[in-house]
Amino acid sequence: MIEFEMIYRDEVSAKAVSVYRYLLDRQGKHDNCFPAHKTIARDNKCSVSTVKRAIDELVKKGYIERMNRRRPNGSKTSNLYVCKTPKLLF
Repeated sequence: MIEFEMIYRDEVSAKAVSVYRYLLDRQGKHDNCFPAHKTIARDNKCSVSTVKRAIDELVKKGYIERMNRRRPNGSKTSNLYVCKTPKLLF
């Protein structure tokens, strides 16, 4: 797809591209999503550590933003992800 041409040229790993496309697909009307690492791993048929590395790569290269979320009692929950659509990256 032409809209993904930049991520393919940017030497992003294949697994990071897969995770990026997964997150784009999961975004709601507010352009964000918050799947757990375990869910992303299961759906992409890879390990949780692979997902974490892919997300770190995408954050470092500017394809997604990651925000920590907390429950009312202060404990951690899944991160919030905002994908920067390919149009915003040009």
